[in-house]
Amino acid sequence: MSTSTMSGKTAVFGGAAGLAVLAGLYLIAVPWLLRFGGAAELAVSNTVAGLAIVVFAAMRARDSGAQALTWVLPVLGAWAAVSPFLLRYGDETVPSAGAVTGNVIAGVVVAAGGAALLLRRR
Repeated sequence: MSTSTMSGKTAVFGGAAGLAVLAGLYLIAVPWLLRFGGAAELAVSNTVAGLAIVVFAAMRARDSGAQALTWVLPVLGAWAAVSPFLLRYGDETVPSAGAVTGNVIAGVVVAAGGAALLLRRR
């Protein structure tokens, strides 16, 4: 395999990990910046999932032997996408349409990036 092909694959997978990190940072920051309409459960869920996404995607981007844990990224992405629909809000305000849409988009980005990283062969 040529060096240009190897560097192209590395760039694609580095980009996938980078997008996952950015989506994770989004999940961490947005609930606290936009207050998510008072939906505290979603804010906490996003913060925890976002932190885990950032950690796992950054570990994978560094290629530090974290390949075995890469399966966690698509799972966390799927959770971020469906959590606004699954969490119960009780007496709290339901999250805004923007919050739900942002979660779905960030979740899909993380799931797709995680799936791309899973397909990487060393």
